[in-house]
Amino acid sequence: MLERFLQWLFPDTCLGCTARGALLCQRCLQHAPRYREAPPLTGAEQICIGFLYTGFIREALLLLKYCGQRRYAGVLARGVAPRLTKTYVAVVPLPAAASRVAKRGYDQAVLLAEEVAAYLQVPCWRGLVRTRETTAQAKLDRNQRIQNVAAAFAWNGTIPDGGVLLVDDICTTGATLSEAIDTLLRAGIVCVDVMVVARGNTKPSRSPEREGLH
Repeated sequence: MLERFLQWLFPDTCLGCTARGALLCQRCLQHAPRYREAPPLTGAEQICIGFLYTGFIREALLLLKYCGQRRYAGVLARGVAPRLTKTYVAVVPLPAAASRVAKRGYDQAVLLAEEVAAYLQVPCWRGLVRTRETTAQAKLDRNQRIQNVAAAFAWNGTIPDGGVLLVDDICTTGATLSEAIDTLLRAGIVCVDVMVVARGNTKPSRSPEREGLH
């Protein structure tokens, strides 16, 4: 009730066009620059990348990731999920480092995965876990990123009886995704596909704390 009242009192404003009524309106989502190039090699059977990491898509991801604006998870997930063409037995988030989750109070990949799972009407399984802390990927070049995430994941729990969809917010070289996929396949999961909201620049970021690219 309070949330509805606050929405009436302070209506959402679209990041793309400033129209009232939505965090990102359907028109802006439909016209946002889509990612159309060949995806990074990750080991996935299929990889769905929604947008280029630019403009209001970048702004929405930064608000989700660093500013506590969790509601952008639903908007961004629903902007990409309709493009999926297969069915899955579960959606699996690619977990952030524990230190970053503790700092933010949540894991943005989990929020996105829960929204995608709700859209697909399948469970969200959090069996993929980090086994150690890693350096922020945005500081590193491609070879350093691969070394940084080597053996950084493990599967904890029951093996899903079918294919799963691995979900994350952003990818660049695909090093983190590749390591996570390899972990899932070695655990015995028969098929892993990937969905990410956007793909960023593959050059090391000048502001790694603000970008957090994988």
